[in-house]
Amino acid sequence: MKLKEIAELVGGSLIGDPHWEVKGIKEPEEAQEDDLILFYHLPYLEKVLSSPAKAVITKPGMEDKLIGKNVILVDNPRYAFSKLVPCFFPSYCFPRGVHPQAFVHPQASVGENVSVGPFAVIEEGVVIGDDTIIFPQVYLGKGVQVGKECIFYPQVVVRENCWIGNRVILHSGVVIGADGFGYEKVGDSYYKIPQVGKVVVEDDVEIGANSTVDRATLGTTKIGAGSKIDNLVMIAHNVKIGRNVVIVAQSGVAGSVEIGDGVVMGAQSGVIDHRRIGKGVQMAARAGVATDIPDGVTVSGFPAQEHKKELKERALVRKLSQLWERVKNLEDMVQQIKK
Repeated sequence: MKLKEIAELVGGSLIGDPHWEVKGIKEPEEAQEDDLILFYHLPYLEKVLSSPAKAVITKPGMEDKLIGKNVILVDNPRYAFSKLVPCFFPSYCFPRGVHPQAFVHPQASVGENVSVGPFAVIEEGVVIGDDTIIFPQVYLGKGVQVGKECIFYPQVVVRENCWIGNRVILHSGVVIGADGFGYEKVGDSYYKIPQVGKVVVEDDVEIGANSTVDRATLGTTKIGAGSKIDNLVMIAHNVKIGRNVVIVAQSGVAGSVEIGDGVVMGAQSGVIDHRRIGKGVQMAARAGVATDIPDGVTVSGFPAQEHKKELKERALVRKLSQLWERVKNLEDMVQQIKK
């Protein structure tokens, strides 16, 4: 593609040769002269300058640092990058239709242009929307509803009666609708509480590899539209997650938690059961939330508290050794005065 075409595609402003031909997109260290590279983080400037690549996508204000390069200026370089990737890395076209080694129950309904790979199992009453791709070894339990244009990668499990919206992506090892962790102690034993609810995953959700979303005890566990869940995340029974929520790897949400729209949970953060997290809350990595959090607050630490307060306390903790030495010196002075 010529730089002029790329600039038009991403809605950017071009500084340089509009006819320069770009052959691919690569990391600065691996790029050749005719490759395009991405520059959005200032510490990477040295790598960008030393790269032989002659074309760079970056934010306005960076052009003066990129002398000798052809520059395309866009407000959001990473978004521009996502629009360009399909031009240089065509996606694999999975064959449409049901593979002869897949099992599809006679009373399941499969839409148009659906792909079902070998050894997938589609149980009774399952409905799959048009243009959905079911990779090999996927299991869809009785009564599962799947929307249009979804992608379920190998070894995804969606248990009975769960609902999946449109354009949902489930990566390998995701389990939707496993039993919630509910037990009641009777004497010296634990009695399993039946988990008879379901999971609803709304449109445009993506869930990373080996993450789990448990079915409700009664009612519904819900993942709101547009939410993005990373790998190795645990969502417990009866949780309600709002729209456009981001949950980063190794985080956990305990039962009956409500999470508002636009919340971001950093890696290894967690919320105890029956808490309410307001809209737009930001949780730092490894934050442990034990109380309700109002809208728009940034929290960190364990137990999690307002981020600025947590930083002040951490700064004081670092001074404890100095304070201890001062206390010891004062005690020695008092003892000398007494003598």
